[in-house]
Amino acid sequence: MRADSLLQGIRRIDRQGEQLLSLRTFSGVELGHRIDATMDALVDLAELLRAGAPFPPRVELVSNAGGGRSSRTNVTNPNCTDADRDEFPLVRRVLETSYERGGATTDQLDPGIANRVVTDERFETVDSWVLVPLSGAEPYASNWRPVIETLSARLDRIVEDFRRIVRRVRAAETDRLLINGCEAVVEMLETLLLVVQRADADSRYVRNRTDQRQGELLSTIEQATTQLQPQSNDNA
Repeated sequence: MRADSLLQGIRRIDRQGEQLLSLRTFSGVELGHRIDATMDALVDLAELLRAGAPFPPRVELVSNAGGGRSSRTNVTNPNCTDADRDEFPLVRRVLETSYERGGATTDQLDPGIANRVVTDERFETVDSWVLVPLSGAEPYASNWRPVIETLSARLDRIVEDFRRIVRRVRAAETDRLLINGCEAVVEMLETLLLVVQRADADSRYVRNRTDQRQGELLSTIEQATTQLQPQSNDNA
């Protein structure tokens, strides 16, 4: 799995939300099509997260006392400090560029950043594209932490955007099926955000408990989508 796939899935939902908020009237074919597109993106994300579960433990960069090269160890202490959260700025920079531009290339990064990226073992480069792989083994396991934190921050804002959409759709007294679709999207986004937040917190504790929660939450997304997709398509 690559972080780019997860980020672009979130980006698809984000763009649909922006387009929905820009609509002057909440009725008709376009509303239904955009709700369908959002549901499709949610299903794709659910499958990606299921394929990546269980999420690997967090990995810290620990400097050697002798001043040698730093090594990575699994985090078991839940009391992370603010300093701990600032250990992956290079990965975060690539993730933000990838999200904003639909993918990151070395040409889009500052020269100093680009030079560091091409020599950093946490990244892969294909032609000029910069990829952020994810796995349970080093060096890619350490990418999970900044990726999950980035997903959580983005989803938190997107959920609020779709809550606004639901309020506007209700106020417009739109067709009930479209209102149901918008409400279902909010429920699924809240579920997805909870999956990501629990992955961020629970990966430091009992892995089996985390896996069970992820499975239950992802099933909620899939069931809601299966039930509502035909209705939305018929309405469109």
